[in-house]
Amino acid sequence: MKGIGRIVLYGCVMLLFSVVVAFAQESYLRITSNPEAATVEIAGKNIGKTPLLHVLKPGKYSYTVSLAGYEPVSGTVELIENEVTRLNLNLVKQVQKLPAKTVSPKRVAGKGNLTVLTDWQDVTIYLNGRRVNETPPVTLKDVPAGLASVILVSGDYADSFRILVQPGKTSVLKKNFQEDKIRYESQKPAETVAVETPVEVRRSLLPAKVIVSLNTSVSTDSKKQETPLLGESDSVEITFRYKKSGETEWKENILQSGTKPEDSFEIEKGLYEIQLVAAHYKVPTGLINVLLTKKEKVREYKEAMKKDIQPDTQYKFVITYDGKSFGYKVEEAKLNTPIK
Repeated sequence: MKGIGRIVLYGCVMLLFSVVVAFAQESYLRITSNPEAATVEIAGKNIGKTPLLHVLKPGKYSYTVSLAGYEPVSGTVELIENEVTRLNLNLVKQVQKLPAKTVSPKRVAGKGNLTVLTDWQDVTIYLNGRRVNETPPVTLKDVPAGLASVILVSGDYADSFRILVQPGKTSVLKKNFQEDKIRYESQKPAETVAVETPVEVRRSLLPAKVIVSLNTSVSTDSKKQETPLLGESDSVEITFRYKKSGETEWKENILQSGTKPEDSFEIEKGLYEIQLVAAHYKVPTGLINVLLTKKEKVREYKEAMKKDIQPDTQYKFVITYDGKSFGYKVEEAKLNTPIK
């Protein structure tokens, strides 16, 4: 009996486990639509009409909801285990597209005449899409009554007309091609004539040359670097900053003794703000000084100015320093660049 009890208990546990597993693998999809009674397809399979509640395994599914006279709605929905996912859809009516109507020229019973007059003689006539083997001035007889299509062509000029031909009557079409030619010629862009730019104008577009020069009596010979363990050497540094009036960004050139005696660059003409700063530094040398001492500023010279820079002109800013005081001057010279 104990063995039978174990078997029954084991079977119950297995049955309960199976029910729990089966329940855990279900999810629910609730779909409603406005209007109702729309057909629902899940993964290409018809599952009924809205509103409906459908049981599926958890996962992602594609769906399509359709109803006659309305735009179908398609998408993808993800179902979560033991949860109800709702889709509430508003269907939009389809726009009925009417077939385009072909408008035919109005025809009236009977025939009439059409007289064509033009100021030019070499004019080709097309009547209702067909070429006429006559040139103006001409009267075309037995033209079907109604709205006639006429195209007149002469060389590079053409014009089209719709003219009513009445039964038993003569309609007249007049065309002045010369007026078209005059109007066309007046609208043509004027031909550009190359004009030689005067030498003075071309010279005014040339840049100016700026030279920043340093002349110092402080020894800057890089070869004389043999200094004692506790010693110092001298260095002079020039900062030349400039910006055109109205601008915010400064441009900067730095010149340092021991590198090169001067620097040059070009700028366009205009009124410039210029700041010139020259400084004398004592630079530590030797093992101990380099480790313990920073560069020390001994003297400084500042200059601020406004300078009207002219084209094709050289401006040389010369800074001199004798170890005690700075000197400053500007040398100007015309470049007279050859103009081809």
